Formats: sequence, structure tokens, C-alpha cells
Amino acid sequence: MSTKHLRFIPQLDSFRCFAVMFVLMSHWVPRSNSFLPNGCLGVTFFFVLSGYLITSNLIYLKKSIDEQQLSMGNAFRIFYIRRTLRIFPLYFMVIFLLYAGNRNIFEGNVAWYLGYVPNFLFFKQKAWPGMLSHFWSLGVEEQFYLVWPLLIFVIRWKWLKYVFPGIVLLSVGVKLCMFSFSHPFFTMNDVLPIYTFDAFGMGAVLAIIPFEGAKWLKKLDAIPFNAGFFISVTLSVLVYKLKLSFLFSLTVSSASYFLIRQARTGFKGLAGAVLNNGIFRYLGKISYGLYVYHNFMPWLWRCLTGRETANPLPIPSIHYSPLNGPYVSFVIQLGLLVIIASISWFLVEKPLNDLKRWVGNKGMEPAKATSIILSKHD
Repeated sequence: MSTKHLRFIPQLDSFRCFAVMFVLMSHWVPRSNSFLPNGCLGVTFFFVLSGYLITSNLIYLKKSIDEQQLSMGNAFRIFYIRRTLRIFPLYFMVIFLLYAGNRNIFEGNVAWYLGYVPNFLFFKQKAWPGMLSHFWSLGVEEQFYLVWPLLIFVIRWKWLKYVFPGIVLLSVGVKLCMFSFSHPFFTMNDVLPIYTFDAFGMGAVLAIIPFEGAKWLKKLDAIPFNAGFFISVTLSVLVYKLKLSFLFSLTVSSASYFLIRQARTGFKGLAGAVLNNGIFRYLGKISYGLYVYHNFMPWLWRCLTGRETANPLPIPSIHYSPLNGPYVSFVIQLGLLVIIASISWFLVEKPLNDLKRWVGNKGMEPAKATSIILSKHD
């Protein structure tokens, strides 16, 4: 069996770093959202990137199915085992640690988190649960993983180039039907999967272009990066100023589309130097941990300095007022976050991630199994 996988794109790691920092700023410095919708920008980029990477890997699996090199059952097995090894261990470890430390944090709703559907809980309650609020996007990602393989494996190849943009239009259409100028820019409806599928769909369109010769896809791929990115950013600003929230994810997804497309060939010059920086690439590599842990750092720091009253941890505290200043606290929290995410990566995530090389065709030797093992981005 020939090797079939998406090649590794180093600069995407740096983009992950910047995306997670946007989300971090939205939670740690809420007033920064008055200038930019940081959280929306970061999360939307992650959704587009997931749409691109996951769809690309699934397309390679579908090709193997169509060429009768792999059964559909085996394709599902490969995909879900690899996703489980990458996503579940850290997520559930954090849930169990939080529950053991102070179960009141979950307000009696821990089952929703164990079921990986916290976004539906937030929609039901029409409220954000403080430091657990960022789990909504992890729920959406998991629901995307459930739907997308079935969609790609079952639908005939010739229809996929229409299905992906159709899903983008469906998502925008649903949001348009629910649109109201009287609502806040980001509503609780946005935690529902259908509201995010325009971003996933844009990533999927980018993924299918190398495999398809449709004229409209060729025209889309021929749009110069500078023009496409500038127009997308300009439209994003205009849509944001006009509070047309049903279009904002689409315009930001378009900008993300062009960034990811350009990263495939590599940014040059100053942008390339920044994206190739080892520190940014390392932070991007551990970005899943950074994202999962970041919203707990202010709470942990309050516990460590004896200032947490709502959900304290039974740990020793440091009472030293200079440590409580906003700038000092920010730097210390960022340092703690990187340290914790790094420990998590090397002790938990990476060892389990490395097991994915064993996930191949049933009965194949590990060395041969790697021929169908997608890519480092999986």
C-alpha cells in the first residue's frame, strides 16, 4: 500500500499559537474584546483549521476505501481511535481533577461534561459557567468528529465538492433565520454545531481542492493571497461594525482559509520568519493543552494567593500583595499555563499521541500500518 497522508505544515503550529492567544486574551483581559472579538477570531480559526486537516485526512481514507485498499469499518476505526488518543485523555483528566479538587465547580452538571456535550448545557441554561465556558468549543469539535466521517465516507465522491459549500450556506442560512439586531453580537445559539459548520465547511472546501478539477474550485484556488485575505478582513470589519453576526464567522473563516492556504506553501519574508520561530511553533504544538488549561489559571492563581472565595482549593496559599497586581498576575499566570501545558504534553499527551503509529489496518505489521496513518496533523 502506498503512503497516503497530508504532509506536515510547520507554520500551522504558529498559527495555532496565535489563535489560542486570542482566546486567552478574551478571557483574561475581557476589556480587550471591546476592540476586537478575540475569542470569536481564535475559535473560528481553529474550526476552519480542523475542517481542513480532518477533511484532508478523511479524504485520504476515503480514497483508500474507494480503491478497496481499506474497508469502511477499518477507516472508521482508524479515525476514531486516533481522535480518541489525541482528544479524550487530556479532556477527561482535567474533568476528573476539577471534580476531585472542588466538585461545586460543575454546579451539579458534571454529566454534561462527561458526555462531551457542554455546549448544549450552555444553550439550555442560556448562561456561561465561568471558568468552564471554553469547553463549549471542545463539545462542538467532538460533534464535528462524529458527523464528518459519516458524511465523507457515505456520500459519493462526485457530490462532495457540492456538499461542503452547501453546508457553509446551510449554516449561514440558519443563522440568518435567527438573526436579530436586538441580540448581542455573540448569542448562546452560537454554541450549537450548525452555527459553526460554516467554518468547518470552509476548511473542507480548501481540503478538497487538490483532489478536484471543478472549474469553480480552480477559480477559487487562483485568487491571490493578498487580494483574498485583504477582502476577507475588510468584510469582517464591515460586518462586525454593522453587527451582522450571521455573516461574521463566514468572513473570518474566509480570512482563515487564505492564511491556511498560504501556509501550505509557506509564508516568506518577515511573516515567514515569525511563523518559523521555534517558540511560536512549540506553543502551537502544545496549543490543545494551552486551550484546555488557560481558563483555570486566574482561578488557580487566586487559590494560590488566598483570594478565591467561591471555589477554593485545599492548598497552601501565598499572601504577598505585590503578586496581586494585574500585570504581575498576567505574567505569572501565563508562565504557569506554559509550564502546566508543557508537563501535560510530555507526560500525558505525547506518549499517548505516539501510540497512533500502531493504529493501522487490522492484522498489519506496525511498519506497514503507518502507510495509511494520515499525518502528524491528525
